Amino acid sequence: MIIALHGQVTLYSNILTDIRIAKECGYKGIELHTDKLLRYLNSGMTALHLKESLDRYAIEPVAIDIIGDIEVQDSSHKDALFNLTQRLCEVAEVVGVPTIQVNPFSALEGMPIDKIISLTAENLKIIADIGAERGIRFQIEGAAWTPIHSLEDCLKLIDKTNRTNVGLVIDFWHFWASRGADPEEISRLDPSIIFGVHLCDGLRPAAEAPWPDERDLRGYLPGEGELPVGDWMDAVKSTGYDGFVSGEFLNSKLWESDLLTIAREMREKIEEYL
Repeated sequence: MIIALHGQVTLYSNILTDIRIAKECGYKGIELHTDKLLRYLNSGMTALHLKESLDRYAIEPVAIDIIGDIEVQDSSHKDALFNLTQRLCEVAEVVGVPTIQVNPFSALEGMPIDKIISLTAENLKIIADIGAERGIRFQIEGAAWTPIHSLEDCLKLIDKTNRTNVGLVIDFWHFWASRGADPEEISRLDPSIIFGVHLCDGLRPAAEAPWPDERDLRGYLPGEGELPVGDWMDAVKSTGYDGFVSGEFLNSKLWESDLLTIAREMREKIEEYL
C-alpha cells in the first residue's frame, strides 16, 4: 500500500510545502487538500507547475479531498457544485490525480433516508459523468454526523448512482464513530469498490448522544484514541485492497504542532498497522 500525507494533517501549510513535507517525512503519496489547491490556483499558479513539483519530489498525487455538499438541490448551489467539479477534474487530469473525494453533508436532513439517497444520486451521476470525460473517479465518504453515514447507505448511494467511477473511501473514524459499520462488514467488501483508506483514531459520543464539535473527538494520532485501529486495518487488508492509506485528524492543538514532526509521527503510526 502507498502511505499518503493527507493535507488535513498540515492544515496551515500551503500545497507546495505539503509536497516537500511529504518527501522529507518519508511518504510516497499525497492527498491534496481542496482549499489549499484552490488557493494555489486562485493565486495564479498552474496545475502544470504543481505537477512539476510533484514529479521533482517523486510524490504520487493519490486523491483530491474534497467536493462537499453534493446533495444540494437549489439551482445556484448545483451550478457551483458542478462548476467546482469541472474545475477540479481539469486540474486532476493535468496533475495525474485519479480520485476526488465527495461528501454528502446535511442539506437534506429531515427527509426520509431513501429520498436523501435518491436526490444525492442524481447530483452524483452528473459529477461522475463530468469526471468520466477525463478519467477521474470519485470516492464517497459518509461523514459520521450526516444522514448518509452508514456503510449500508453509502453502498445504496453507489448502486443508485450506477456509475463505474464511483466507489468508497473507508474512513475508520467516521464509520466507527457513527456506528455505521464494523470491521466484519468492511472485510466482506469487494476491494474494487474501495478507492482509498483513511486510517484515523479518536473518540465517539455515547449512543444517541448529541454530536459535540468534531475537533473535540479527533485530536489523536492512530493508536492514541479508543478506536480499535488494528481491527479495522486487518479488515481492509483481508479484502485484498492495495491502494493508498492516509491518516487524518481534526484538532486545533495538533494543527499548531511542528508540521514536520506531526507529519512524520503520523506516517510512523500508519506504518505500525501496515
